[in-house]
Amino acid sequence: MHVLFVLPRSYPYHGGYENSIFSLAKYLVANGHRATVFTTTANDLEAFWLPGFRTFPEEQLAIDGVAVRRFPIDYNALRRRATRLLGLAPYWRWKAQHWRPSFRVPGLAEALRNADADLIHVGPLPYNSLMYAGLHAGELRRIPVVATPCSHLGEPGSRAVRRHYLQPHQVALLRHCDKVFCMTATERDQLRALGVPEQKLAVTPFGVDLRNVVGGAPDFLRRKHQIDGPVVLHLGMKAYEKGSEALVEAMKLLWERGSDAWLVMAGPSLSTFDTFVASAGRDCPRLLNLPPFADAEKRDLLASATIVAQPSRVESLGLVLIEAWANRKPVVTADIEVSRELVQSGGGVTVPFGDAQRLAQELEKLLRDPAARERMGASGYQKAMEYQGDTVWQRFVDEFDAVLLAGRALE
Repeated sequence: MHVLFVLPRSYPYHGGYENSIFSLAKYLVANGHRATVFTTTANDLEAFWLPGFRTFPEEQLAIDGVAVRRFPIDYNALRRRATRLLGLAPYWRWKAQHWRPSFRVPGLAEALRNADADLIHVGPLPYNSLMYAGLHAGELRRIPVVATPCSHLGEPGSRAVRRHYLQPHQVALLRHCDKVFCMTATERDQLRALGVPEQKLAVTPFGVDLRNVVGGAPDFLRRKHQIDGPVVLHLGMKAYEKGSEALVEAMKLLWERGSDAWLVMAGPSLSTFDTFVASAGRDCPRLLNLPPFADAEKRDLLASATIVAQPSRVESLGLVLIEAWANRKPVVTADIEVSRELVQSGGGVTVPFGDAQRLAQELEKLLRDPAARERMGASGYQKAMEYQGDTVWQRFVDEFDAVLLAGRALE
């Protein structure tokens, strides 16, 4: 079986979706299959639309047996605006290709038509233009297309997030796929309610390779950065939607009350967050803002943490929570449906998104209660064992096989 993955960014970019797809691709190769990744040159999020941000070279290479091809993005503003006009038409195929947040990737469509894949995997939302390119190639060539959309549902009762992920043209795109892999039962139920056929939906969450997240040095931050005292850790993209700004505001409240806890934030960031942190200045005496990290450093960061705080409203699963639990760390997350589904077993607490006061209260409670931290960490560890990498990746392979078998039966 040869699986072709189409996604916006890939290794060495480190993100939950990107890491997971690359782990799945490596698992396929290790088990006698072939895996190819078609992706773009974007590194920074802004690089999808604007020149001047970090990118990777346009190249073709093999990484751990996985063939990777990066396609350049066309930054011509006039062409982008012209194609956006097509997205105004009330036709889902045009909207999927051209409406926001679309971007042009010359050469991708032709490469998809010529690739020798048996199955095409697309995702995530809201990058519908890339997903549609994969779907259209599969339709033209009669190759099965599957999707892992990682739909973000946001807070209950609010459309602020889901309106970017569950628009009619996006749902139509998923309905035309042969299989849609959902991270949680919550996501499955939402997509089913929106008209994606139940037989096309499977709850098949991503997994965590424990070798990449456990076994770090608990004194790493003290040794490398001279940090003393408890550590509240925030891993991954730093942005408003990830709750990063609310977390800084919450820690400022604790520091005003005399807390000796550190806030360590590690990972890429949007330029808006960089501006926010710069303006905070002297109000953040115990903030350590770190750049993106390698796997070895992630292990050390997790081992050094007292609490892992990910108060994000843009999650489809929450792999950082699972990585924290693998290290027996309690978590604090935003009160969104998918995170609530995860933490209901007792591995952490949820707070309303963007509520710095409530966030500060919950962090303060946990910082003062080592018994509660230990109890939550132990409960979370049991939950994390359900997401061990190889077991989860094999479920995907089995689903791929079933899709291919069903396709052959119809021939």
